[in-house]
Amino acid sequence: MSETSSPHRGLTRRGFLKASGVAAGALGLAGAASMTTSDGWLAPAKAYAEPEERVAHLCHQFHCLTGCNLKCTIRDERVALIEPSDLVDETHRTICLRGINEVAHIYSQDRLQTPLRRVGERGEGKFEQISWDEAIKAIADAFKESQQKYGENSVFVRKSTEASIGFDFIGALLRADQGGEWGLDRGQPNGQTPAFGAFSYCPSRSIWEFSDASTIIEVGHNPLESGIVWSRALMDAKEAGVYIAVLDPRFSGTASKADLWLPVRPGTDAAVIQGMIRAIVDEQWYDEEFVKANTSLPFLIDKKTGKNYRSDDELCPNPTVVTAEDTGKPYVWDEVTNAPALYDAEGVKPALEGSWTVDGKELVTEFSLMKKWISEYSLEWASETSGIEQDVIVDLADRYANNGPAIIDYGLGGPDKYTNADVLGHSMSILTALTGNYGRKGSGFGFYGGVGADDPAATLNYWTLPEEYAYNDSGMAMYDMVYNKNNIHVALTFGDAFTLEAASANDTLEWVKSLDFFAIIDIYHSSAVDYADIVLPACTKFECEEDVKQLRASYGHVMLANGMVDPLFESKSDLQIERLLAAEWGLDHLIPETYEELARFSVEGVDKLDPNMKGITYDALLKNGGCMPVAGAGPDYRPDGHADQVYTTPSTKIELYYEYLLDQGHQFPVYEDANEAFEKNPLKDTYPLYFMQGKSRYRIHAYYTASPWFQEDFGPCVNIFPSDAEARGIENGDSVKVFNDRGSFVCTARVNPALQPGVLFMAETTYTRYYQEGFLQNVTNSARNERCYEMFHGPQIPYNDTLVQIEKA
Repeated sequence: MSETSSPHRGLTRRGFLKASGVAAGALGLAGAASMTTSDGWLAPAKAYAEPEERVAHLCHQFHCLTGCNLKCTIRDERVALIEPSDLVDETHRTICLRGINEVAHIYSQDRLQTPLRRVGERGEGKFEQISWDEAIKAIADAFKESQQKYGENSVFVRKSTEASIGFDFIGALLRADQGGEWGLDRGQPNGQTPAFGAFSYCPSRSIWEFSDASTIIEVGHNPLESGIVWSRALMDAKEAGVYIAVLDPRFSGTASKADLWLPVRPGTDAAVIQGMIRAIVDEQWYDEEFVKANTSLPFLIDKKTGKNYRSDDELCPNPTVVTAEDTGKPYVWDEVTNAPALYDAEGVKPALEGSWTVDGKELVTEFSLMKKWISEYSLEWASETSGIEQDVIVDLADRYANNGPAIIDYGLGGPDKYTNADVLGHSMSILTALTGNYGRKGSGFGFYGGVGADDPAATLNYWTLPEEYAYNDSGMAMYDMVYNKNNIHVALTFGDAFTLEAASANDTLEWVKSLDFFAIIDIYHSSAVDYADIVLPACTKFECEEDVKQLRASYGHVMLANGMVDPLFESKSDLQIERLLAAEWGLDHLIPETYEELARFSVEGVDKLDPNMKGITYDALLKNGGCMPVAGAGPDYRPDGHADQVYTTPSTKIELYYEYLLDQGHQFPVYEDANEAFEKNPLKDTYPLYFMQGKSRYRIHAYYTASPWFQEDFGPCVNIFPSDAEARGIENGDSVKVFNDRGSFVCTARVNPALQPGVLFMAETTYTRYYQEGFLQNVTNSARNERCYEMFHGPQIPYNDTLVQIEKA
């Protein structure tokens, strides 16, 4: 590509950089995004009589979890128009506000433009411009010095998703610590995993099966805003006459389209579910045949010890998801022989209820203990706790159990972000299994959101490093490093992990300040940039040094981003940044030189291994615009996930009795209040309002914050119920201060009747620079549920488990 100007294109990126002298000068600014040299690049594309125009096909943001294929009009080497792809069938021809908005997002004023070095105090945002060579050397020197002084495990590397595209080489090459479990969006999965198997929160059946259900219950999920592309399946179901119920403290966009809105008190969703279980057990609406055949509820328990009665000789072939140890096969009471028998013995007919004495031990079934557990939760209690009327709970239970196949679709937000979220996940598992609403057409349970089996999966090769290069596992999660002694002294993050993936931001950022060195690689001036010693500018998913970029398998297609525009300013692609870093240790030969090499490797020979991939090669992808369907993809795709009722649990049954939590009394989900956000908390005298955050149609977490389109109409604002606003003299559009003992922030008030009294709501965090003071994460709760350290995903971060006060600023 020429470095000279042309009448149609203006300057190329390289020519622009040479002309503007970007290698010189110091920036005493709050970040680099206000460089005066950016004006030409960030202004709208000029219209010419004969513009140079071409079409590129790119796959979208990974964190959407869908990866829509996008048709991009490139005019004078600028992205000028983004539309749904014409390379896919109509079902997959999708786009949402975020995709359309990328035109503004790419050319945002928040773009980081050059490598920067801190010249002020951490948090001041004062930097000087440096070269890539200086920046890479500074990072390498700091990391080498730390490892020599404190050991190999003193280095921390973590990737978030806007500035990264899936591969992760440099952290493994450096044997860095990556901070273990991330604590985000895993509360309900913690409660589901032991019952259905690891990662069972990703359903094994298609979202297009929504239309085959009779009832869908959305638990804290708002796909009509948070996952606009997925909402098509829900609206198809509505048109098909499926009954839709929504549990949510606010009247969300999804609630507005539902048949029933249950305005549950924040953090009490489990009380509604347990009320439904009580009604089902009392009325005997459970599916006895399914329960006996496919669940652990017939398994025998030693009543005295609370442990399963197991064989000492025969072991279950699969390790448990919690302890990773083999376990003895459980016994059931066989009604044919009137004696204990191994649960999988041929011809065994298990009893569901009863009490028997064997070798001096009183044995009962899990089902008997389950009935005793649920007897302690009355419908009156469920109603009083949740705020939902008893008859509404009973009617929903009746409909869910007795009116054909049903689906529970929960959100990884909302009720997931409380310390008691595992209780909700476990309770929903029991409700699902009792009624047999799993593994059958039109039934299911989990997070239906662009993951799992929406379309047939593609087979790809994954680039692996030599065995000796792998992340160090210190056993400590990032969110615990802030509060516990550890050996981390230097850190590198791709994206804004420190404010995006942790609550109580003041605590987290104080820890970041205490580090010897911190570098960040990002596209935009995100919230953590001001705390970094070195800042490196990454390019967006639409830019690359090559004509191709990432290859992805998504939505039943293999997609190769191609037709890229040059990286803006001095930004570089993730792969080239990782190669520059790896070269400082002489390890760059272990990773791909180019995206083309990585893409070719990803599909090389897979058509011989997987017949569904027949014909999908790198060259074929380029010939077909970069997008080809996997065999079987389309609106009629209906996987019969778990139709065989075999699960990745030790017994291969749905295991509902959590013996590993016996010492904590949570073999069945004992209801407990949230850590902070509950009605009888004395703290409500000082901080009386529940503070919730959630996804919106405009952002995913903080991603897309940099869009000027979105900031114009959707900057930081807190929604407040009219009576709460009136009591505090707050009017729509006022600046307000939200605060508690952890911190505060100032933003704009939106008086909104689509809430409940006593509840505040904000869209998930956005960059600090858009707040008048502070930012949302200053007030959020970082408490840990100790029980969850024994769980598959570790403790969840309870962002919504938060009480605050609000006043006019």
